[in-house]
Amino acid sequence: MVGTIARKEIAENLLSYKFFVVILLSAVLIFTSLFVMARDYTGRVADYQLIKPKPGEPIAVLPPNPLSVFAKGLEDSLTRSFEPNFNGIEARTGRSSANNVFAFFPAPDFVYIVKVVLSLVALLFGFDLISREREAGTLKLVLANPVSRATLLFGKWLGNMLSLGVPFFLITGLGLVVLSLDPSFRLTASGFGRLILILAVSLAYLALFLSLGLFISSVTRRSASSLVVLLLIWALLVFVLPNTGTLLARQIVELPSVRAMQEKREQIWTREILLTYSDRGNRDAHFKTMIDEIDLLEEDYRNIFDRLVRLAKSLNRISPSAAFVYAATEIAGTGAGEESRLKREVVRYKNQVLESGTLEGNRAPAFMYSYRSVGTVMAEGGLFDVAWLLVFNILFFGAAYAAVVRYDVR
Repeated sequence: MVGTIARKEIAENLLSYKFFVVILLSAVLIFTSLFVMARDYTGRVADYQLIKPKPGEPIAVLPPNPLSVFAKGLEDSLTRSFEPNFNGIEARTGRSSANNVFAFFPAPDFVYIVKVVLSLVALLFGFDLISREREAGTLKLVLANPVSRATLLFGKWLGNMLSLGVPFFLITGLGLVVLSLDPSFRLTASGFGRLILILAVSLAYLALFLSLGLFISSVTRRSASSLVVLLLIWALLVFVLPNTGTLLARQIVELPSVRAMQEKREQIWTREILLTYSDRGNRDAHFKTMIDEIDLLEEDYRNIFDRLVRLAKSLNRISPSAAFVYAATEIAGTGAGEESRLKREVVRYKNQVLESGTLEGNRAPAFMYSYRSVGTVMAEGGLFDVAWLLVFNILFFGAAYAAVVRYDVR
């Protein structure tokens, strides 16, 4: 009976103009996003070929991550050029467009399309599944047959999930095939596995919005009322709550400005350089004091910044959209956790460079960095975000079941 109801939902979707409109819109947005982000990735690869350090140069820079085409995240920060010196670490600005107008309209990546547009599409699939049939009078006819309300609910959810998920995978797969024709875009086996995991997380994210639509449709008696309520909830979950959590975290954790940090580093550097001229016999001691104080200053800043990030993520996770973005970007290697780890590795590299005497004329060791494995990403918070999405799915579907059981079909 579940299969029969699911096939009925799929057939109704295929015969509905709404289905083709939203699928066509999704296809256009996904293809456009992949095309634009692939062009951006190609440009960043070309830039990397120009700025990558020569053998012996004390510069730390990472090549662009192919998965940034799907989840841009903090890729611009991760691929900056870091140059160690006695005054700390100088981070060059990332790649930016010469046309400042593009700053007002940044190209949305695949994760953004899923987070905003496809979540709304999932709501459009589910907002009238129960209330529409009550209005048409078919709901009581269906329940007059030997079919339970739980079977009806699951069959409707399954049919619409297949109607949404199958085109989603087909469109994304076709886009990936087109991307593979570009010689500069190459995914390793590990990268392809990460992409499959991102798609699975995306499907779980879309499923919870479908369940949410099913729930609201089960507690309202009119489709129009369901749509209005769902649009309000969607705006809160996708836009309002994530930004509110970040603002609250900034009010709780006070973070020194970058300008104040730079001025403090310059003060330490100037003080120790002047002392070096007046006390030439302890030149090495003054340089060591300068390096130690700057390292301590930067470590304190990183600790405060990491505390701010952890608090903001904890507050933002009240929204499934934030949990989805955190999970997808961390899996892709463009998340906040990867950036924090890279900065720690750059600090270690700076100390290695100073200890080797590179800044005094010796050849610098090459900067080596490897992205965290998927297992490490999951252990360091990714698994919690994925589990949180599944919890939202269970809560919304369970609430829909409780509402359908008590629903008045008259």
